[in-house]
Amino acid sequence: MRLRDLVEPHELLYPSNLLTLSRLVLVPLTLAHLRRPGQRRAALTYLALAMFTDAIDGPIARSRGEVSRLGELLDPIADKLLIDGSAVILAQTRGFPWWATGLILFRDIGILSAAFVVLSRRAHITPAASTGKLTTALLTAAALLYLADGPRTGKPALYVAMVPFGLSFVEYGRHFIVVMSKEAG
Repeated sequence: MRLRDLVEPHELLYPSNLLTLSRLVLVPLTLAHLRRPGQRRAALTYLALAMFTDAIDGPIARSRGEVSRLGELLDPIADKLLIDGSAVILAQTRGFPWWATGLILFRDIGILSAAFVVLSRRAHITPAASTGKLTTALLTAAALLYLADGPRTGKPALYVAMVPFGLSFVEYGRHFIVVMSKEAG
């Protein structure tokens, strides 16, 4: 399966996909500012802006009738790069727990690996689970709170985020099994 078989070039011009692409551009800027102790305000701004694009790109795509395979492919990658990179840097600099960082990385590598298997075998892009979207929103809130205030307010938000986080891992796993069992059957 080739990438050009999955996406149409005109999809690059959809406003929702431009927002997703801007989020990808914001990933290195956000992570660079997260690393610098004197740049917390800029890091907060970039992280909030990047995740705001995540909150609006889907509704824009749906309202305009422009839900695309490109968006379905790039959106979760952008989210995972931003959340996972932020978790690693916040664990190094702001007291974000390493156990949570490890779980986030494990889950996201599993989700992306399973999605790649499904994509390569069935030319099907796995849709985001509702618990996955909630997890992204709550992990973003936890990351913003860790960045702004450290563990004092970040840790309670992280614990709340871990509930849909665990449920999403199960939901994605179940979806993978169902899709792959259809291939076998």
